[in-house]
Amino acid sequence: MRKLLQCCFGVGCFLIIGFLTVDVSATNEDHSWDILIFTQQWPQTVCHQWKKEDRKHNCRMPSTRNLWTIHGIWPTKYNEMGPFFCNSSWTFNVSYIAPIENQLEIFWTNVEIRSDLYDLWRHEWEKHGTCASVLPELSTEILYFRQGLQWLNHYSMSTILANSKILPDSTPTVEDIHTAVVSQLNRNPVIHCTYDSRRQEIFLEEIRICFNKSLELTDCDGVVGKFYPTHTYSGGKIITNCDPSKNILYPSIVPDLMERLPPTKGDFGDSWSRFPLVTIYKIIQFIKWATF
Repeated sequence: MRKLLQCCFGVGCFLIIGFLTVDVSATNEDHSWDILIFTQQWPQTVCHQWKKEDRKHNCRMPSTRNLWTIHGIWPTKYNEMGPFFCNSSWTFNVSYIAPIENQLEIFWTNVEIRSDLYDLWRHEWEKHGTCASVLPELSTEILYFRQGLQWLNHYSMSTILANSKILPDSTPTVEDIHTAVVSQLNRNPVIHCTYDSRRQEIFLEEIRICFNKSLELTDCDGVVGKFYPTHTYSGGKIITNCDPSKNILYPSIVPDLMERLPPTKGDFGDSWSRFPLVTIYKIIQFIKWATF
């Protein structure tokens, strides 16, 4: 077992170094991209993750109950991350989105309370919007954010999951979630989970759908390439970091950080020794996705 752990640790270090190399290459002057990732997030899980970092953290939850909110629209190269920050001179200006600010507060909620109300929007525009702006439909701040609102109206995961009887406080599998999305959109999404090692549970955090440069729905296959695992089942290929053998928590309220549920048969238990590669993968995912 010790040799296995040493081997896995070595593999993990190699993968992290490899990722960092790719991440650096994504910051060069090549701002071309292939596909847009439209990411919706489940605020209860986002808040839980934010409070896990520091219990003093506070959250701003959307005023509409049980609403999936927007995280961002991310121009992305196949098999790479980015490009990012394509125009450093094009800084966020809140006055440009004034006509839709009230809608953004509800549907593009800045769940993690940081410096100010505009922190998330500023980050998304400067990191991703300036790259998406090569398309006429996304060429200005207000067009970028308005497009997100329009997509949420047409492709809300609140509705898509509810139509398949997947409701908050249920515990679906990743196959259930994938089937729900594909059955209604006929396109392959990315399903993103977070792992709570204290509670030994998996939480549904994000569902990502993809659009081509004509703003048409397309499969997300290839958007993260070798850095994201896939799971094949009778319903197709799932792009996900969720454990396909476990049920996923879809909480209606922000989980209590103090609560620790007793382990049951089939839970992670000693997750490092039983699932060392999963642990390594979690480290890599944190490094990769923390800045989105």
